[in-house]
Amino acid sequence: MRYFTVREAESLLPELERVLGNIYPAYESVKEKSRRIAELEASSRPAAAEIALERAQLQFLVSGIDEWLAKIVEMGAVPKGLEPALVDFPARLGSRDVYLCWKAGERRITHYHGLDEDFAGRKPLPPEDSPATA
Repeated sequence: MRYFTVREAESLLPELERVLGNIYPAYESVKEKSRRIAELEASSRPAAAEIALERAQLQFLVSGIDEWLAKIVEMGAVPKGLEPALVDFPARLGSRDVYLCWKAGERRITHYHGLDEDFAGRKPLPPEDSPATA
């Protein structure tokens, strides 16, 4: 596993913003398609052909999102969510394995959390202990 320093992780933020910028339109379309499918299925006369078409389009959109998320993984980062968009970077804090935690829109990486924690458990990076590569 690759460990990131804060500087290394921050150098990827512009690329992450670009990737997420490609994901968001498809993600909004996925939500709309899902709503449309639910409406069609709940109607008194569901149109099987229309539902099948909507599902095929939904699958296509999801596949595209998966490809973009794979680009984040190829960078060595871990995508954690889209609402809000969260990405973790494996790091070392002293002798402890942690994740540097980034939320879309943040200009810097200023928080971390343990491997068994999530966004709710994030803490400010201590000034005296910046993560180092292993």
